[in-house]
Amino acid sequence: MGEKRTEIAPAEGKLGVLLVGLGAVSTTLVAGVEAIKRGISEPVGSLTQM
Repeated sequence: MGEKRTEIAPAEGKLGVLLVGLGAVSTTLVAGVEAIKRGISEPVGSLTQM
């Protein structure tokens, strides 16, 4: 079988992800990870294990 090659364009912009049913604990985790990525805070406690 012949393989069909598809050229993929480079990504541009931002990707939004909808997390349905995301609770308070998960929201806090996501906010903490974003704060660490942006240099606003440092990982403390359980965030250091992830």
